Amino acid sequence: METNDNMTELEQMREQMNAFKKRLNEQQIINEQLVRNSMGGKMSWIKNFVWGEIILVPIFLLMFAPVYANMGLSWWLFAFLVVGLVADVTGDFIINRIPKGQLLSGDLVETSQRLAKMKKQRSQWFIIGIVFVTIWFVWLCAELIMKSRAVSDASSHGALTYVVIGGAVVGGIIGVIVACLIFRKMQNTNNQIIEQIKQITNEN
Repeated sequence: METNDNMTELEQMREQMNAFKKRLNEQQIINEQLVRNSMGGKMSWIKNFVWGEIILVPIFLLMFAPVYANMGLSWWLFAFLVVGLVADVTGDFIINRIPKGQLLSGDLVETSQRLAKMKKQRSQWFIIGIVFVTIWFVWLCAELIMKSRAVSDASSHGALTYVVIGGAVVGGIIGVIVACLIFRKMQNTNNQIIEQIKQITNEN
């Protein structure tokens, strides 16, 4: 009789253990899906930002072309700006692109590795962008100085030089600060997602 009771208790314990494992697996699946949805939400702003760049760059160039013409600046400088901006947007699109399926159903370890690679490539591309902006900025200032020296009146020459160079410097500083903030936010987004993946994979 005792043997039968012991067997019954053992079967009940096994059933409880199996039920517990089932609930645990279901909870892990739910947690993983929540993490994946969160990953997609966090990456969405980067995707929207890149698409915003693609839309705004042609508009910016069309608006800036008459300014170049009116100021008498070199069209080689404008061409350099066009090539640089197109390359920048193309690089951003390629580097920050990650398939939606990769986030929602892809292997989490591979996703984490891809995000880490994205961070590295983004850092390299950011440095290249800073170099490009520096070259363009120096070139622009040089042309502005030459144009201002063409003014015959000395006082006008000094005032014009101060205005154009000062405006270029202020605009350049603001642009670099904004670019650094966006870059930092992108890197932090990747870090947050990578940390979430580490947590869910450790749980599993």
